[in-house]
Amino acid sequence: MVLGKCPYCGGAVVSQKLTIQGQKVNLYSCEHAKKERDINDDYVFSSDASCRFRVYSNTFLRWNKRSLSEYEMKQLLKEGQITVRLHGRKGTSEYFKYIIPDPEYGVSILWDTEVA
Repeated sequence: MVLGKCPYCGGAVVSQKLTIQGQKVNLYSCEHAKKERDINDDYVFSSDASCRFRVYSNTFLRWNKRSLSEYEMKQLLKEGQITVRLHGRKGTSEYFKYIIPDPEYGVSILWDTEVA
C-alpha cells in the first residue's frame, strides 16, 4: 500500500508487515531503499538502493508509544511533521512532541519544541 511520497527522493513510500523477534510491526520504506543480506548475514542496503528512508512502526516504543500508524505516516509524508503523544516512565505524565523526517534515522523527535 502506497502511503505517500518519500521526503528525500520523491519515490513511493510503501507499508509492509513484518515479524521481528516475534513482534508484528509495519515497515514504512521508500521503494528505492532496498535491503539485502550480505555475506555476514547482516541486513544491509543493496548496491542499487538510491534512498535510505525507512521507519519501523515500533520506533517510539521506548517512549511508550506502541506504534506509529499508517495514518500518522501518511500525515507525516503529506505535511512534513506531525504531533505524537509520548509517555515517560510509569507514573509520569504524557507529553506531545513534533516528529519530522530524518535522513539518517527515518524520523526524529523535536525535543526542544513544545506543542501548544
